[in-house]
Amino acid sequence: MSLDDATFAGAPLGLAGSAPYPTEALRPWVGRAFFLPCDDPWVRGAGDRDHAYLDGARTSWSDHPEYMDFLDPDSPVYDLKRAEADLYLHHWGAHRDATTVLDVGCGVGRFATRFLDRGATVYGVDPDLESLRRLAWHAPDRPGRLDLSWSSAHHLPEVEVELALAVEVLCYVPDAEGALAHLATRVRPGGTVLLSVESRWGWASSPDAPAGAIEAALQEEGVIDLPGDRWVRLYDEPRIRALIEGAGLELVELIASHWIPDGPLEGCAPLDLSLEELVALEERCRLHPIWGPMHRLWLVEARRPT
Repeated sequence: MSLDDATFAGAPLGLAGSAPYPTEALRPWVGRAFFLPCDDPWVRGAGDRDHAYLDGARTSWSDHPEYMDFLDPDSPVYDLKRAEADLYLHHWGAHRDATTVLDVGCGVGRFATRFLDRGATVYGVDPDLESLRRLAWHAPDRPGRLDLSWSSAHHLPEVEVELALAVEVLCYVPDAEGALAHLATRVRPGGTVLLSVESRWGWASSPDAPAGAIEAALQEEGVIDLPGDRWVRLYDEPRIRALIEGAGLELVELIASHWIPDGPLEGCAPLDLSLEELVALEERCRLHPIWGPMHRLWLVEARRPT
């Protein structure tokens, strides 16, 4: 299913042409709660470990929508999330000109909108319908083309792309290897997969570390399991290498990142850092004997073999 199948009040949207659509085709639907058919019935579930992250997103849309739609300039975390995305793209800049992009876990569009700005065709997939709506609302005026699927990482649209993204996704998916292997089938031979996952230690001293997770911080399993709150798999370098190899991909680069935005040193840093200043501070953290292992995220570049 795609935007071709979207409806409002039971009637088709009537978008001109077929998916993927020029972003201007979505302008009449900005601010309107259109509906997308669901490609994976799993995303409608709730209340168990596997749905903990999705349950949290639904609750947050109800309680704190201003934090969820951080692409809105009025969001209290707009600057923080923009800095975080800028740091990602600093490391992944070689892929900014990809012409076809599959963004799994696209959310409200922190990366999808950047690629649309550069004229790419973007396929956005997310299990949270409200996030997909917000991405559609943020899309007009951007020169790329867009299609959306309400689905999970295990059920992806039948496309072949130059670049696939799964940013902060696989750490919340119990079958991460299966999800990544499925994602790899949507990338052309020689194409690139960019992903990120939570690192083993940095989360525990980050601003959003969950209360009650002390055992996860002290034990060796590397999983945060808080029933009714969240389930997160944490990664060290060997676990990442095994994940990439198990999915049949070739590891190109592995980068420790995010000590400052959403990381353990966020509260210590000035609020108005330029990207150049942020990158310089991150490099100092990377080389520091104490803070070095405390990064929040691993950034991964992998390639599908030819």
